[in-house]
Amino acid sequence: MKNIRFEFNCTRDVPFYAHLCNQYLQNEQYDVTIGKQDHLYYIEAQGEQPQLEQLADAIANDFLISTWLVKPQIKAIESPIGNKKLLPLAPLELEYCQHCQPLLGDNQAKHFGDIGFNCPCCQAHTRISAAEQAVSLADAKALVKQLDTLGAIQLTQGKDNTGPVISFYPIENQPIENRHQLVICNPNNLHAHFSVNDSQILALSSIEKPFIRARPISSHPRLKQPLYELSFANSRLLLVICEILRQQGTDYIYIANAHNPKIAMLDAKWALIETPPTSHKIMIEAPRQPLHDDAEAGSYQARWKNNQVEISVNPTAANKGAPIDNAASCALHGAIVNDNKPKNVAALYFSRSNKTQIVTLDSKQQLELFFEFPSLPDNGYDIVHHLELSPQKNLLDKFKTRYPEDYLKLLSLKLPPPTDNIESLLAITAIFLGAGSKISEPSNVSKTELCDYVVARAMCHKGANAPRVDFPLTRGEAFRSLNWCKTLGTIISFRLAEEENIDKLAFGIHDSFADYLCNWIEHLDQNICIKSVVLAGDSFANEVLAQRVALRLGKNFTLNTNPKMDLDGLNIAAGGLYLKQRRR
Repeated sequence: MKNIRFEFNCTRDVPFYAHLCNQYLQNEQYDVTIGKQDHLYYIEAQGEQPQLEQLADAIANDFLISTWLVKPQIKAIESPIGNKKLLPLAPLELEYCQHCQPLLGDNQAKHFGDIGFNCPCCQAHTRISAAEQAVSLADAKALVKQLDTLGAIQLTQGKDNTGPVISFYPIENQPIENRHQLVICNPNNLHAHFSVNDSQILALSSIEKPFIRARPISSHPRLKQPLYELSFANSRLLLVICEILRQQGTDYIYIANAHNPKIAMLDAKWALIETPPTSHKIMIEAPRQPLHDDAEAGSYQARWKNNQVEISVNPTAANKGAPIDNAASCALHGAIVNDNKPKNVAALYFSRSNKTQIVTLDSKQQLELFFEFPSLPDNGYDIVHHLELSPQKNLLDKFKTRYPEDYLKLLSLKLPPPTDNIESLLAITAIFLGAGSKISEPSNVSKTELCDYVVARAMCHKGANAPRVDFPLTRGEAFRSLNWCKTLGTIISFRLAEEENIDKLAFGIHDSFADYLCNWIEHLDQNICIKSVVLAGDSFANEVLAQRVALRLGKNFTLNTNPKMDLDGLNIAAGGLYLKQRRR
């Protein structure tokens, strides 16, 4: 007789894993104990080799890959530590699993198109509305015909009976800064359209069905944006529609108003960029007593009780989208809620919507602002004016002579607020790298698209060497900032010298910035002895920036990305509970 334990170690809660553990406990075919420690789910069993092998095969088949799964393993144990108690369950949002997907989502299957199919494993039929379950295969085919005729349709699903809009073409009436989102109908042809790696493919296939960012292959005949957000179908209805479209030769469709989670790779682990709207409360272990009973950040409200931070999400909050004061300090505290006495911490908080800052917490738990990204001019004329008044004037004049069209594009550039972030700098950089020749009018193009241009070009660089771009600090009375004119001057200089190496220069911008950041943290380390560095903010959804910063900093410092939180959302509200400030 052997005792073994099947372990599923995750970076955050996976409700479906708890659901499966309970199913195995209630299955009379198996004699098991189960348990959960933090985000580790486990099933224990005792038996002879054939019995355990049978159980192992069943578990391998049932436990689908989760985005948050880090390391599944089987261990021989002396005695079980679990018990026969059911695990508490958080609400499930999964609409299909490996049992029902081939039965209702394969056009050759008997139950193809049966949205209300009763699945004994995921039991999604209990969470789908009666109206959705009433949709037949004929109805789904009629929706596809309607899509063929109109080009775009809205699906009805969920409690409010509204669902995503799907289309064969980019969807109009979307906020200009929104990146185009696609649902993949034919996963087998994914590589024919996009450059994706193995970890991205696994994430797409995971039970969370998240959006990932990917660039289309070079010279794609239709996909002209630098980056897209991709996902697989996250509902039964969409799964069936995608299968019908796949049969017709469609590999992908555009989608809007979808609530799939958005994720980014940070320090070799997937991180949630922002917690999507949800009707249930989110609980996070936090043994340290906060300074406030509640805190608010955007659409997130945080409260502390029973050694837990309780977060509720209100998508219609009045202050949603408004800049948040002290967001960097909140992000630092949000990442260290588990520490009883946090100290000697630095936080890199890079955000599109709040001030991009570097803050520190010293040995006396005093917060100090070290760096703040400058507010850049929001139009091309002011950018040129600043450069002409700086030592970079000669370089700008040479650029104007060599690339007159790009110079005119620069003059017509308009950036939406806020501009105190790395995205704004990259958007300006895009014009200097020649993006202007690929777009009509920069005043009509989004900052997201311009920034994505630089990121996508950096992704294309395959070498290890890259130009060294300057990111010099300026010293103010309270904190340091960036001499952005000098940075742009360096970029112009390299463009003039090596105009064909745009990919290499785009990569060098990211790599150099990461190197400067590392130098700044090492300087702070000499002063306050940095023990760990928090990485937070949705700017780290930039794959190249995240990778280079983690690589550079990770050599000398412990990185804290706190995957239990998100990059830029509820972590700000949670951290607000610990701020040393009076409430207005």
